Amino acid sequence: MNRTDIPAPGRDFTGEEIRSFVGNLESLRSGELTVSLLVGCGERAIEPLREYLLHGEPRGIFQPRQRAVEALAQLGAKEVLFEYLSQKRHIPDFEVRFGEEAVENTAARCLGEWRTDEVYDFLKNFAQRRMLPGAIEALGKFERVDAVDTFIRALGDDVCRPPADEALSRIAGQAKRALVRAALPQSNEAEEKPSERRRRRGVVKLLSDLPITPDEWNELRPLLDDQDKDIALIAARIAVDCASLKEKQEAALFLIHSLAQAHWSAQIQIQECLHRNYDHLRQLIAEELAARRLLVRGEPFADQVLRILASIQSSEEKVGSRERGDHGKREHPTG
Repeated sequence: MNRTDIPAPGRDFTGEEIRSFVGNLESLRSGELTVSLLVGCGERAIEPLREYLLHGEPRGIFQPRQRAVEALAQLGAKEVLFEYLSQKRHIPDFEVRFGEEAVENTAARCLGEWRTDEVYDFLKNFAQRRMLPGAIEALGKFERVDAVDTFIRALGDDVCRPPADEALSRIAGQAKRALVRAALPQSNEAEEKPSERRRRRGVVKLLSDLPITPDEWNELRPLLDDQDKDIALIAARIAVDCASLKEKQEAALFLIHSLAQAHWSAQIQIQECLHRNYDHLRQLIAEELAARRLLVRGEPFADQVLRILASIQSSEEKVGSRERGDHGKREHPTG
């Protein structure tokens, strides 16, 4: 069907015509326009769309089936989307399975536009059975704390991690108790699965952006010795922000000694942490600078850690000097 072949709106289309419109979802040129046409047909388009979605053959080219989902969502047919996502399918072909998962993700995201208990319960139960990013994303829109365990579990899945992280960031303050528990190994670290370690890494990262109480830090302290270097680094940043002065300095020293091997994004986070806590770390940073300058007398700029620490010291001392100068002017006004 070409753009010029689209029937004029407002007609009372026959059932046969509506079924032909559903078939036109396959058109690369006019598929999107056909969605609008089907929505304009109202409730009479729901059953042909349902038949196409539930009984049609999944294929690697998945856009036509996505369009059917979008039309059904605009028609308010959430029961058909429930029915579709509840189907059990065995699709051995990888390409076809990948395409059908794209359709399922679209259906789950469309359901997320209905903010009702019925939809929430369906999405939560679905996400507990299957890790699908669209379902996690849709569930996250409800911002309900009782889904926190589902989101935490999704952090261990590479595909579901981004929507799970976003969902948890919205409720992290209310879910902090669950996050603290989930940050600790649930089994012997040597037997920990990669997905479990990824999950804990995501949880600790979320905690690093929250205010941590002394009691919470007491529970999290073992993470300083975690076998996962990334988790240990994040735990050290938390310690520098919230622990006692002695622990702050010990954790800061660990961060400084880890700078050279850390990923650039971790280096930035370490620098920000040292900046935030410079008043408590001034002497420690000065001592580390002095020791490193002795080691690299000839080429100080060849030492990356030395450059970073010197930059922190220089910028913080300039700020302090400026503040002291401004304070002095206020104390001794001229004129």
